[in-house]
Amino acid sequence: MKKSLFAVAVATAFAGAAQAQSSVTVYGTLDASIGQATQKNTTAGATVTTIQRTTANGDGALSTSVLGLRGTEDLGHGMSASFGLEFDLIDIGSGGTGANVDSTTAADAAISASTGNSNTAGGFGARQSWLGIRDNSLGELRIGRQFSVMHAAYMNGAAGAGNNVAGAVYSSGTNGFVNSAAVRPYDVFINRAITYMAPTTAGVSIALQASSQYVSSAETAAATANSFFGGSLTYTGVKNLTASYAYARVGINGTAVTSGDTNTATHIVAANYNFGPVQPFANWSQRSIDRANGDNQAKTSAVEIGLRAPITPTLGVWTSAFQGARSSGLTNAATTTTALGSGSADLKGYQIGATYGFSKRTTAYAIYGTQEVKGKNAQANTKIATDHVAIGLRHTF
Repeated sequence: MKKSLFAVAVATAFAGAAQAQSSVTVYGTLDASIGQATQKNTTAGATVTTIQRTTANGDGALSTSVLGLRGTEDLGHGMSASFGLEFDLIDIGSGGTGANVDSTTAADAAISASTGNSNTAGGFGARQSWLGIRDNSLGELRIGRQFSVMHAAYMNGAAGAGNNVAGAVYSSGTNGFVNSAAVRPYDVFINRAITYMAPTTAGVSIALQASSQYVSSAETAAATANSFFGGSLTYTGVKNLTASYAYARVGINGTAVTSGDTNTATHIVAANYNFGPVQPFANWSQRSIDRANGDNQAKTSAVEIGLRAPITPTLGVWTSAFQGARSSGLTNAATTTTALGSGSADLKGYQIGATYGFSKRTTAYAIYGTQEVKGKNAQANTKIATDHVAIGLRHTF
């Protein structure tokens, strides 16, 4: 009897120990802002002004509102398993939970349709959903929807830390068109990604990422293929310095060469150095989209510099400015979807912001940003100017 009781006690102890080695964390951010954006579009000398005012905008000006789960399990022998599941909370002000953005490429849409999962309305906005396994000596491997390796590299040079107000390279979203205000050089999330992160050695961290999606049809429709390959290198071997380089290539190609086939190459170089009283940031980015026939659809380059500084232990400020250029050799007849137009444009913008920390989790903020895209050559009579101001409150948990 005593042996039986002892065996039960030992089994219970081991079960408790095994349970203690696993952990799941619920986390999130709630960010609501009051803001106004004014955009002036000028074409052929005529200007159209659009003003948008929002209260309790739940997408957040300082950061996107999110809800997530992350967990780890100790597998022993220096190995562990982990997962991440994260969603957008699109609109706190109305209680809306946004849309399921499962499909972001043509191959994604075909895969969703073939599985009957083509409904993109309702639900939370997809951000991350991945599984991973890690070996302390070999590194970590993750599969699923993840942040692009470009994202962490770029953020090392972003004084505004990727906020959602105009006036910064990141805040503008991605677009290849000459007459577009969008500047961001990369997509933030990659679907169906496989990511390998090597252990940091001598201050050097390396990450590699790939995604391949292919759908063939037995009918008359052409096959669609999308591919992504990217890598980043980050150096932290010098005290207070963080520097990074990232490269990615995205291909969208069918079995037959069409004007819609493109290959996009992106380069990013970014760095920051923390002097203590002030922290300077800088980044350079280039995004080039080439069609299968060799024509350049669009090429965008930009340089951004910025500073962050603590005024008091609770009050901090930052400022940043960018300048760049965009060009395209295409004429209107070169595309069947959008009147892209040949020509070039100058890009510029700046942003200033301040945060006040009531606590480690609750922050009040104010941000102002402005940016301009001014056409040249064949686009000489086009101009887009945007002014954006927001104040808000953010809470993390």
